[in-house]
Amino acid sequence: MNTRIGKIPLSLLASAIVTVTGTGEASAGSIEEIVVTAEKRSASIQDVPLAVSAISGDDIGSGKIADVNDVTLKTPNVNFTQFNLGEPRLYVRGIGNSSDSAASDPAVGVFIDDIYIGRTGGSGFDLIDLQRIEVLKGPQGTLYGKNTNGGAINIITRRPTYENSMEFSFTTGNQGLYQAQALLNGGITDTVAGRVGIARKQRDGFEDNVLRPTDVIVDSALNNSPIIGNSSLSSGGRLGDRDNVVMRAQLLFDLSEETELLLGADYSKDQSNGSCNHLQNISAGGPTAPLWQNAIDGISPRYTRDKRTCATQYDVSQQREARGVSARFEHNLAWADLMSITAWRASDIATLDDLTGIPLTDITVPYSTPENVINGVEEHAAQFSQEFRLSGGNDNIDWITGVFYMHEDVDRDEEFYTRYNVALQSLGLAAEGDVLFQQDNTTTTTALYGQADWNINDNWMLTYGLRWSRDKKEIRQDARDLLGTGFPTGVPLILPAFAQAVQGAQDWDQITQRASINYRFGEDALMYLTYSEGFKSGAFPSQANTAANAVKTVDPELVKNVEAGLKSSWFDNRLLFNVAYYDSRYDDMQIFELTPTLLLVLNNAQATSRGVETTLDFAATDRLAFRAAYSSGRARFDEYVTPGGDDRSGNWLPWAPDKSGALDMDYTLPLASGGMLAVNLNYAWKGESFATSSNADITHLDAYGIWGASIAWTSSDDSLSLRAWGKNLGDEDQTVSLVVDPTGITSEKYMDPRTYGITVSKTFF
Repeated sequence: MNTRIGKIPLSLLASAIVTVTGTGEASAGSIEEIVVTAEKRSASIQDVPLAVSAISGDDIGSGKIADVNDVTLKTPNVNFTQFNLGEPRLYVRGIGNSSDSAASDPAVGVFIDDIYIGRTGGSGFDLIDLQRIEVLKGPQGTLYGKNTNGGAINIITRRPTYENSMEFSFTTGNQGLYQAQALLNGGITDTVAGRVGIARKQRDGFEDNVLRPTDVIVDSALNNSPIIGNSSLSSGGRLGDRDNVVMRAQLLFDLSEETELLLGADYSKDQSNGSCNHLQNISAGGPTAPLWQNAIDGISPRYTRDKRTCATQYDVSQQREARGVSARFEHNLAWADLMSITAWRASDIATLDDLTGIPLTDITVPYSTPENVINGVEEHAAQFSQEFRLSGGNDNIDWITGVFYMHEDVDRDEEFYTRYNVALQSLGLAAEGDVLFQQDNTTTTTALYGQADWNINDNWMLTYGLRWSRDKKEIRQDARDLLGTGFPTGVPLILPAFAQAVQGAQDWDQITQRASINYRFGEDALMYLTYSEGFKSGAFPSQANTAANAVKTVDPELVKNVEAGLKSSWFDNRLLFNVAYYDSRYDDMQIFELTPTLLLVLNNAQATSRGVETTLDFAATDRLAFRAAYSSGRARFDEYVTPGGDDRSGNWLPWAPDKSGALDMDYTLPLASGGMLAVNLNYAWKGESFATSSNADITHLDAYGIWGASIAWTSSDDSLSLRAWGKNLGDEDQTVSLVVDPTGITSEKYMDPRTYGITVSKTFF
């Protein structure tokens, strides 16, 4: 197969990359060393033989990098979409997963302080008080284990220290933004230190529900509805507001010179009054297009003037709550270091979305609105994990080995309320449907792993790692017809409701490995060639249309990746240049999508993702620095035929632009008063892509660029700062969620508009 890697824009070659200010010493004008733990031990990012980006805690906060979406904008070849608060979706090098099943797993793992977060909805909280964020690209199947076929995101929090300090910050901005944060750190006794952080953010919505009282012509009477309830609760107005709270506390016990114990607890709660789904591509609706257009023409003219609008008569809402506790025990055994990480985490999600976002249709009128689809979800997830890790080494060999266990329970209820007009009823659809899908899944994971680095001499090093993983899933599924019609109804169709709940169980085990050879040119350059494998266990489908399908599984997803790279520093560490070529082959990739026959299906496909990633960091002067990153690749299906017989081999993988880049420029100016003025200008760019595997024209997403800027003043003693900032200064309205309706039109959501504000921070030492 011939592969074309696109041309790199000259504007991106002209300047340069990375993403961090790290910890370490640096001479005047040089770039500080970035220390990461991507391989479960501290090392300079320039010494790690894999593609990894890092973002320092100084770059995280209000108006900077505030959430995972901001992380992906700063990191080329990493993409983020979000259907709602409970379903954020990450894609690395084109690899991700959109399945919402209680028995399905993400393809990009998210870790907080080395603790794996099983459900993606439990990891989307606001980012506060962090040491850094590491983004690892490509399969991490040896040290990180399952569900890292695309990569992994490590979120590392700041640990307690014995230096007493308090920090307060306050942010105000447009869209009614208000955020306050307080941090307290210090010694409690000579051997105990503590750290506490809390943040609250509120923001008005930027979407408009333009519903008028005259638009409501019918109501729904869902007396048996456990999630959606009746309509006519909405009175219009702004949607998409935010009310978020994040809290974290840690205690560090220095039990002896060789032993320490770190206890942690965190809590977050995100609330929103829902979001708008806006109908687009009406002309693609075929025979139903005039009916859709009549429905839109009948509501407020503001609907057609502004994409960030809807006209729902439901009281849509979103809420997410996450919490966790952990204990990290470390002990030096003289010949090795022992670590134990014990953690419990839980999350609760409740969402109500109007997928069509227009008033309910009169199902007795022949030429009324074709359909309505209302979706409600309630999910509770809880997990317990335990990891033991032993590491050591000598002059020639460094090694690490461990055992991992996790038990996860996910209870997920999802309700679909549908209405179809007379024309669609003639196709066999029920005029009205209300279906409840219930899933209760338990996943038990066990794994053994080990990795060794052999330093042959000062130049050559060999690495080999091996991991055995086993996943067992036990599920109970039910599909209930809440209207009791006994007729095929709902989305997807149930044929008919299950006579009783069904149960299924399956287990999978896999050995994955990693091998790498590295050659170092003195202290300034490292070349590496790495082979790695990844494993994602099989899955049970959600919203199964028959009892038989509810207990069928899709095969595990496997990946084999080859990566070759160069990491180099030049001119006394004033310039860093890194480049990597990757080639990932995916076997039985898991694909989740809605078919034209109203069935939500989970399939397997074969795919390849390959490309080149470059990063450059240049300290032009003691005051001026440039950073840039660029990715050019190709993520395509090798073999994929849908259950309906549509051959999509050769199509783009969803949400996988071939090209993406990021630029940063920083300028600092010392002031006569002893303070400092710092200016930042940044730009993130994503190339064109497709939102679904069909690659239909209506799912095409245009390339877009996001500008941001800030100017900050810091006092001479670093205790006070004032920062003015702006994000999405060009007011881009790129699609962040797209669902193709069976009639051919699309339902879409859009990114946040232009935001700006001022942040004041004060530290007391």
